[in-house]
Amino acid sequence: MAVNEITLQKAAQIQRLEPANTKFFMKNGFLAMTYTDENGEKTHDRVFLHRDFPFELLWSYISVMGEDSKEVGLIYEITDFDEATAALLKTELERKYYAPTVASIEGLKERYGFSYWRVTLTDGRSLNFTMQDTFRNIVKRGEDSLILLDVDGNRFVIESVAALDRKSYRRIELYL
Repeated sequence: MAVNEITLQKAAQIQRLEPANTKFFMKNGFLAMTYTDENGEKTHDRVFLHRDFPFELLWSYISVMGEDSKEVGLIYEITDFDEATAALLKTELERKYYAPTVASIEGLKERYGFSYWRVTLTDGRSLNFTMQDTFRNIVKRGEDSLILLDVDGNRFVIESVAALDRKSYRRIELYL
């Protein structure tokens, strides 16, 4: 086997990132990390966090990617880390996955494969957005929660479909 050849077994291994082998910190305004594996200590000056499935586990199974878009490792539970590190990781994930929460659906019209939404957010703001292929861009997040993905890639959350007012529920019922 050549030196640069990687076996399938080695490629499929997941580097588990935990407090014993990993330290996260901010460097030049970006999330950075050092970790130790069988080859020694490695430092990444910038890393990106991505939620793996399932979506309802907000702080579990977090993939850490390097600047080269290759996976560095996987955090099984953010709560395994100390409070300061967990807060840093949660802040980074909340920034990346920012999604306003929809309180009610004031209007919903469909034309030519696009749906036009007029909603009120939980903070009282009104907002309009457009979705294409609506059935595919409403993602279930658990039993009663939804994520709406608009044409610009923005995310909106409906925390509980059952908690929507009657008119809002009737407007979205077709897509459930």
